[in-house]
Amino acid sequence: MKIKTLTILFLILLSLNSIPLTAQSSNSDAGSKEAVENALDQSAGVEENNEPVRIKQSLYTLFRKGGPFMWPILLFAAISAGFIIERGITFRRMKIPGREAIDDLEKNIEKGTVSSVETFCSSADNLAASVLLNGLKHRKSGIERVEKSLSVAGSAKVATMERGLNVISALGNLTPMLGFLGTVSGMISAFADIAAADQVNAKIVAGGIEEALLTTAAGLVVAIPTLLAYNFFCHRVDIFVSDTERLSGLLIEKIIEETDENPQK
Repeated sequence: MKIKTLTILFLILLSLNSIPLTAQSSNSDAGSKEAVENALDQSAGVEENNEPVRIKQSLYTLFRKGGPFMWPILLFAAISAGFIIERGITFRRMKIPGREAIDDLEKNIEKGTVSSVETFCSSADNLAASVLLNGLKHRKSGIERVEKSLSVAGSAKVATMERGLNVISALGNLTPMLGFLGTVSGMISAFADIAAADQVNAKIVAGGIEEALLTTAAGLVVAIPTLLAYNFFCHRVDIFVSDTERLSGLLIEKIIEETDENPQK
């Protein structure tokens, strides 16, 4: 009995000693889990802090970073804008006829007489009518004189319309070339910085590459609207030439027809 009693007491003591050990182990496990979670949170915070922050830059800052080739690009942009505005004002003042005005002239030539066409052109306030009127003023001098007058008047109007367009075209083609030249300059600068550095990193070459890309973008930004304006003006000139030539041909046929019917006139 004594042996059994001692055995029971020994087991009870062992069980009492294991309770704090288990509590300690559970506390340590919970502490380790909290430490791991804190470490993960801190690492996530570090990763968030390491994300690149984009800084908004003004146009003036970007212009300065573009390097010296930004100045001629800016000069070309100012000249192009001046010529485009001047051509737009000139085209508006010249009163180039639209499709409706051309159709009215064509119907009047086909259905009317030479006298009625002359009266209509005198009242019509557009460029094509003035060209036809210049030819009609010389109809009594013969058909060859009329053709020559129409040709001279049309050529003079076209020359006025095309004045300055060659400058716009040249600026539109040269501006991207300046941008590409700035690109080459920026890349040369970037490689020079790489050659001078003991340890190469992204910051060393970033300045040169940024200069290269900025000059390219600036050249394209100036060239695209310039060439669009140039093609718009050329399209207007081509339409005017086509319409005037067609109307001149109809007018000459009308004059010949009336001359054959009334030889005395």
